Amino acid sequence: MTSTSPSPSLDTASPAEPGGRWTLRLVAVLVALAWPTQLLAAGGILGANATASVAQSFHTTQVAWFGLTLTLATVLLTPFAIKLGDLYGRKRVMLVMMALGAGGEALAALAGEFWLVLAGRAVAGFYGPFGALSFAAVRDIFPRRLVKSASGIMGSSVGLVALGTPFLAGWLVDNWGYRGALWFLAAATAVAFLLVALLVPQTPRYAFESGFDWLGGLVLGGGLTAVVYAVGQGQSWGWADARTLGWLGAGIVALVVFLFVERSHAHPILDLKVLRRRPVALALTASGLAQTVAFTLPGLAILLALFPHIPGVSAGLGWTAQHNAVVSVSWNLVMFGTGLLVSRFLRHLDPRKVWMAGLVVMALGYTLVGFFHGNEMELALTSCVANIGSGVVMAGAPVLVVGVVSPDEQGLGSGMLNMLVSLFGATVTAGAYALLNAHSTVVEGTAFYQDAGYAWVFWLGALVTLLALALSLFIPPLRDPEADGAVPA
Repeated sequence: MTSTSPSPSLDTASPAEPGGRWTLRLVAVLVALAWPTQLLAAGGILGANATASVAQSFHTTQVAWFGLTLTLATVLLTPFAIKLGDLYGRKRVMLVMMALGAGGEALAALAGEFWLVLAGRAVAGFYGPFGALSFAAVRDIFPRRLVKSASGIMGSSVGLVALGTPFLAGWLVDNWGYRGALWFLAAATAVAFLLVALLVPQTPRYAFESGFDWLGGLVLGGGLTAVVYAVGQGQSWGWADARTLGWLGAGIVALVVFLFVERSHAHPILDLKVLRRRPVALALTASGLAQTVAFTLPGLAILLALFPHIPGVSAGLGWTAQHNAVVSVSWNLVMFGTGLLVSRFLRHLDPRKVWMAGLVVMALGYTLVGFFHGNEMELALTSCVANIGSGVVMAGAPVLVVGVVSPDEQGLGSGMLNMLVSLFGATVTAGAYALLNAHSTVVEGTAFYQDAGYAWVFWLGALVTLLALALSLFIPPLRDPEADGAVPA
């Protein structure tokens, strides 16, 4: 992928604004980018709240695919979104993604059969790679001096989303079931489309070649999708079943073939030279694992809250979605406040040390949640500990990526992080449901989960966080975006 200076005729924000200070225009741009980016997090919360309603509406034991289908589409499409953003400008690609996302959620809301709900979620998956482009757009648009703080605010604003969305989810799901959540997502995505279209300037192009590596994109996306599908079906098919092993093997073969395809293509869809650099590989993998825990575990905790409490059958807490929203205010407020505080001081601290401290706290928190989650007080206290760490993770992950790639590699870095979060997220989700199903009782076609399953889900989150911490120990000093050479104007 050859980088070149963007056309000066593009209506882009100049990173050389006097003093590199916040202006009303930059605040508006940040809001316009943060809304659709954090709508992805809101969609996860709404989807988690809707899952119990979907399972009981369609009497299915395969409800995990309500979320995994969207993830599969996201994984498949992410490499194309990265490359198309470089070729045509990230704003243009983001607008197309949002239009398709809104249509997919509307289709799922209208569906009367479970398979059609999944088809709608697959179309909605076109919106999934949005974060891969929006964080890269921050570096395109904002002055160098503000890149760290803008990226941190973008990441930490998930805490604000997590604070308000459970109340919205409670109102929607308690009154209109899963359809209410899906209709809201469709409408909110349409609003996001308007914000980006009206407030975000055109972003520069970083690739001007006419060639497009369709084969590489299909092989990469298909390989990752096959792996995710195998993991998702492993529990129902059996981990040693020929179908599970076949899909897993096909995915691994496809990923190996991808390496050879990229070496021989004049215009590769991913620049593997960048990914072979140790700092990039370590930062992306550690960030992907940590963000996966921060995004996935709260959604799985909602299952604990909303599933009924039936002694000997179901260890759910039996709360309404609205009651869950009230209880979750404490830990979501902690995450939002921590994220804002960390974002404010990231320019003056070593991001690596802050990041690793957050991982330690998050691992400790989810270990405690595994032991203590039987009532409001226990869940609130232990989740507050976990979400102090989550707030650091959400604010720090974008800064880690900025610190290991150059400006023209930002799209690739953010895109790979987005892809890894999707891949790891599907894997952790499938593993969590495997743990839940291993401790479940099926009544009239619906699986109900026991306490041991919930405990192991939280401990799984702690183990994944510790793996991210181990990798983070080897990340070298980060580059400062303020010291970058020429940032596209």
